[in-house]
Amino acid sequence: MFKEYEKAWEQYRNGLDIVSLPLISWEFYNLPRIEQKEFNAVQSLWNEKVNYNTIISKMKKSIVVTDANFRIIFASSSISEMTGYDYQEIRGRSPKMFQGEKTSEETREKIRIAIKDKKPFKEVILNYRKNGETYYCEIEAHPKFDKDGNFLNYIAFEQAA
Repeated sequence: MFKEYEKAWEQYRNGLDIVSLPLISWEFYNLPRIEQKEFNAVQSLWNEKVNYNTIISKMKKSIVVTDANFRIIFASSSISEMTGYDYQEIRGRSPKMFQGEKTSEETREKIRIAIKDKKPFKEVILNYRKNGETYYCEIEAHPKFDKDGNFLNYIAFEQAA
């Protein structure tokens, strides 16, 4: 009985115009886990933790974390979809890299003051994609401190507005 089935299946498969490709990597499967692990390492010293899955899955926002010098040390993979930049292209750079000629100076100043005072802020800003196209980005950012009150990072939750 099974021989007849296998013979029929083989005959059917041979009639299809499908080329099977080998699975080279399970990286697509592990990416969210690797990303979450990296994020958890970044927030390990924060006095208030952030639920990565809630932000990424439920709120559908990108996450960008800067160090005390305001250089990007973490960005979720969804930032690439929004900006066109690969993570490796933005790591170590300032988020100002997304701003350009038409970005509002008034909005920039509001953000600068909040950062200087280490206060949370929420703004919509005109940003630029890698290809030069503009888009409005809603940014909700919060300073992060350790248990002793020392400033460590800024975390920004971003989405196209």
